[in-house]
Amino acid sequence: MRSLVGAAREEDFEDDDAPPPPKKRTRAKAKPRVNRGGARRRASEGFFARWASSFRSAAGRLVLWSGLLGLFFLAVVVAGLFSGGHVSAAFRGAQEQADQMMVSAGFTVRSVTLAGRGETAQKEIVRMLGIKRGDLMLYVDVDEARARLEALPWVQSAEVRRVWPDRIEVHITERKPVALWQMEGSLAVIDASGKPIAGEDPARFASLPLVVGKGAETSIDALLALIATQPNLKSRVKAAVRVGERRWNLRLANGVEVRLPEEGAEAALAELVRLEREENVLARDIRAIDLRFPDRFIVKLPPSSPLIAPAPSAGGRET
Repeated sequence: MRSLVGAAREEDFEDDDAPPPPKKRTRAKAKPRVNRGGARRRASEGFFARWASSFRSAAGRLVLWSGLLGLFFLAVVVAGLFSGGHVSAAFRGAQEQADQMMVSAGFTVRSVTLAGRGETAQKEIVRMLGIKRGDLMLYVDVDEARARLEALPWVQSAEVRRVWPDRIEVHITERKPVALWQMEGSLAVIDASGKPIAGEDPARFASLPLVVGKGAETSIDALLALIATQPNLKSRVKAAVRVGERRWNLRLANGVEVRLPEEGAEAALAELVRLEREENVLARDIRAIDLRFPDRFIVKLPPSSPLIAPAPSAGGRET
């Protein structure tokens, strides 16, 4: 009888108890080798670097604080020396020794020479100079001495200098009086700049020309230059009156008044000299001559002059 199950071959059945077939072996990849010595060396170097950095930082802080403490103690010591007078005493002692050395070397004032003095009293110069024999040359303040001399009324400028080892030279330039200035009843001696010379008696300089009026003193230099253009007339001018701070009226020695223009005064004076030379006009019986007009001059006669026309008769009318 046939079985319903097909016949099976022996090889169709697996033996569960049989060992599994051997697996195919694959070659494993080689792992990289680690250099344990290099890692340890790098770790050691990092440790030393961190240690060195910490050491430097600590050393820097130590130096900083040491410096601050040193400065503090130095300040305390210096303050103590100054408050106790030790430093000033040391400086004084050193200065005294240096002064003594200069004295021994001959660097002291032995003589003072003076030049340029005319009107200024010598005793006033000595007093204002403030330098005496035996003073140390190094300590002579020549600028201060010069300023004191220039404060004197007659001194225009002064020069004071050391001549080593032991001499002081003084040279002064005095102001030159050029005129007498009359203003509001007062009289003063003035120099070319118009500055009054304080304390001087005008009577000593009566021969100088007289200028009168406001602004006359500041224009004296220009006036003298104007008169100097006519030497023949210069000696005859005795006074000059400033009119309106603009122009001059000259008063001559014979009493004649010369009225000059504001502009062209030099040409007007030249015309006056020509008239005097050709017409002898200033010797005539006149009171004033007006040169303010460029095309003519006007002569003012005294009231008693015969050249004056008689007054009109009674009943007439003057026009």
